[in-house]
Amino acid sequence: MAGSVRRVAFYVRVSTDEQRERQTILNQIESLKRQLEATPEADLADTYADDGVSGTIPLADRSGGRRLMKDIDLGRIDEVWVIRADRLGRDASDALSLWEIFKKAGVKLVGVEESIGDYVMFAIRSVLAHDERDKILSRFADGTENAARQGRYTGGIIPLGYTVRGISPEARIVPSDTRIWSDWTEADLVRRIYEWLAIDGRSCRWIASELNRLGVPTAYQKDHRLVSKPRGTRKRNTQGKWRAGRIRNLVVNSVYMGQLRYGRRSKRQREIIAADCEAIVSPELWNAAQQTLAKNRIMAKNTNRIYMLRSKIICSECGLKFCGSWNSRTVWYRCNGRLTDRGPIEGRCPSKMVKGEFLEPIVWTDIERFLREPGDLLEELCDEISADPPAAVAEAERLTLQTALDSLLSERELTCDLYTTKHITAEELDERMDHLTLERAELERRLAALDPTPAVNDDNLLPADLLDLVRAKLRDGLDDAARQEIVSLLVRQITVHPPRDEANMRIVIEYNFVVSTSTDTGSSPPGA
Repeated sequence: MAGSVRRVAFYVRVSTDEQRERQTILNQIESLKRQLEATPEADLADTYADDGVSGTIPLADRSGGRRLMKDIDLGRIDEVWVIRADRLGRDASDALSLWEIFKKAGVKLVGVEESIGDYVMFAIRSVLAHDERDKILSRFADGTENAARQGRYTGGIIPLGYTVRGISPEARIVPSDTRIWSDWTEADLVRRIYEWLAIDGRSCRWIASELNRLGVPTAYQKDHRLVSKPRGTRKRNTQGKWRAGRIRNLVVNSVYMGQLRYGRRSKRQREIIAADCEAIVSPELWNAAQQTLAKNRIMAKNTNRIYMLRSKIICSECGLKFCGSWNSRTVWYRCNGRLTDRGPIEGRCPSKMVKGEFLEPIVWTDIERFLREPGDLLEELCDEISADPPAAVAEAERLTLQTALDSLLSERELTCDLYTTKHITAEELDERMDHLTLERAELERRLAALDPTPAVNDDNLLPADLLDLVRAKLRDGLDDAARQEIVSLLVRQITVHPPRDEANMRIVIEYNFVVSTSTDTGSSPPGA
C-alpha cells in the first residue's frame, strides 16, 4: 500500500436485460461513489462492471471479473467494494474460494449497503444467496411450465409469422398481419414458403434464392428496421440474406401447424410440454412439406449429376447414408458421417469411400438378370441368404444403429456446452438441434423396423404390370435417370461393413425382388 491511501476497486454486476434497462449498474456505481467521497483515505483505482451477466458464472469467467482478478494478482488493488456480497456471485462455492484468493492477496472485501463481516458471516450470506437463487429459479420454472401448458408466451424469439398479443402473464403468440413485403403479411410469407415446398416441390435452396431475388426481408432485417425492439425480436445484425438452412429450420417448426413444444432445446433432460396455438398452415400442408424435405435430402436438386445408388447405401459404422461425389471423372460414394459437422459419432466417420465403377455394375447386373431371368437369380440369392443368415446381418445392423443413437446423445450434450460457452450462436444451436432431432427420429425408425426374419408384406409386392413396363424399358435401352429410377424401386438397402479398406470391404445388398404374380420364367419365391 502506498502511504496511507487505500487503492479501491468498484465491482458492480447485474444479471438481466431488465435490470440493464433500468440502469441499476449506474445506481450501484453512484452508491459506491457516495461512500468513496465520505472516505478521504481511499482512492478509486478502477471500476469493474459485468452488465447482464449471471451470478452463477464464476467471477474469473466474466469480462469485468477477469480484469479485476488480473489487477489483484498484479498487486494494484487493496480493497474491493461491492454493494452486497451477492454481486460477486450467487454460487456459494465460488464465493468462498474468492474469499481465500482475496485473503492470500491481502485484499479486503467491503460491502457498502450490506456489511460483509468476517469469514463466517460472509459464508452464511453466500449460502443464503445461493439458496435464494435456487428458490427463485424453481418458482420461475414452475410458473413458466404452467404458462407453457396453457399455450401462453413464455419468452424467447418469436417465430417469423407470429406476433405477441396480450399482456403478460396472459400473452399468446398469434399469426402476424403486419405487412412485410408487397401485399404479403408475415403469416402470408410463411404460407408461401410451405406452398412452394409442399405443393410446387421446390427445394429450400430455390426458395431462399427466390426470396433474395424478390427482396423479401429476413426476420433479422424486419426486426432491425424497428426503432423500438418489442419482445421476442432479434438483437444482432446479420447479412440479411435468406439461406437454405434457415428455410429448413422454419419449415420443421411444429408451431406453424399449431403445436407449441416448450423445452425441446433444453440442455438438461426434461419433459417436453406440448400445447396448442393458432396455426398458420394446416397439418396436411405441414406434413406434405416434411415429406418434400425428406425427398430433397435424399435426392438433392442442386446437382445435374445422376448417381445410380444415391440414398441406397448405408454406413454400418455411423448409420448414415452415403452420398455421391465426382472426382477425377469417377463416381465415388462417401458416408455423410465423414463430414465433421454431421456424423452421430464423435469426429469423422472412419468408413472408406466406395468407387462407383466397382459397386454399380454388381448391382445393375443383378437387377438386369432379375428382370430377364428372375427364377435363376432368386435361387442363387436364396442360397446366399442361407449361407449368411439374415439374423446375423440384422443383429449387426441393430448394434450399429444403437451405437449411432448413443453417439447422438453425446453430440447433443456437446452442442449445448458449445452454446453455453458462447462458441456457437442461438441460431446455430437451433439448426444443430433440429438436425440431431431428425437424425434420431430416422435411427429410431430404422431400429424399430429392424427384424432379423422379415415376413413378406403384401403392401411391398411389386405389381406384375410394373415389372412388364420396366422390362419393356430395358429392351428399348435406358439412360442414367431411368437406371437410377429402377434401382430406387428394386434395391432396398446396401450396407457397407468394416474392415475399412476397399480391397476387403464387406457389402450387403438387399433387394426388393418380390412380385405379386408369377413371372414369364417361373414363380417368385420370397424376397431376397
